[in-house]
Amino acid sequence: MVAYLRLLARVAATAARRSLAGWPVALSVFLYAAILVAAGMLFGRLGLAGGFILGFVEAACVSGYLYLLSVVVSGSRLAWGDVRDGFLALLWDVIGVLFFLWLASFGVEALIRMAGPHGEAVGAGWGLIVAIFLNPIPELIYQRRAPGRTVDRLVASARFVQDHWIEWFVPNLLFGVALLGLVFGAGAYQARFLIIALPSLFSLEGAFQLAPALLGRGDALWVAPLVLALCHYAMVFRGLLFQEIARGGWRARALRDAWR
Repeated sequence: MVAYLRLLARVAATAARRSLAGWPVALSVFLYAAILVAAGMLFGRLGLAGGFILGFVEAACVSGYLYLLSVVVSGSRLAWGDVRDGFLALLWDVIGVLFFLWLASFGVEALIRMAGPHGEAVGAGWGLIVAIFLNPIPELIYQRRAPGRTVDRLVASARFVQDHWIEWFVPNLLFGVALLGLVFGAGAYQARFLIIALPSLFSLEGAFQLAPALLGRGDALWVAPLVLALCHYAMVFRGLLFQEIARGGWRARALRDAWR
């Protein structure tokens, strides 16, 4: 426990320095949001073909953000060229994961229809599975901690969660609760709301689901910067924590301390 708390303190301090140095990455979400809105206006009415184009644009934006995040997490200096290079740097890795989720959604929809009145529970169960076992997928993609094939990466994500679920999810849950509190206020801390909202927040589309709720607040002008700063810090923290856990060094130090 002592070694784990020291790990969190070390990661928190490093994340504070690097997230502050990499503050432009927090603002990059506005660039990607503008690109997605423009793409929706241009291709949204093209039917199936437009849907595929929008999927590629979304994957390119996710690739760009994760690439910029990788630069910040590594402690390197950001450059304008990173914005340009990011759109293609991780594109096919992101497309692989999104394509898997897209295919899986057809099977889940069929199960929901077959379940009848219990369909909502089936959908919630699938969302919970994705939120838990695919939670470290962003870090696996931009830190290249798994083989290039999508299946291998998904398996690696599930194994990572299985082996390190306590040390990984404790800080993630704290970040999630804090973020929901900022967006939804005191009502976010009701048990029923947390059970429904936390799995959704930890999904790949969690940020998109927070945006409408945040914009609907009368004090959004003051809360939005806090939400943006917390999200940015949390993503840098996650990247550094993933590095430490994947290396396994903190457990070795814990054993040495216990032996002493």
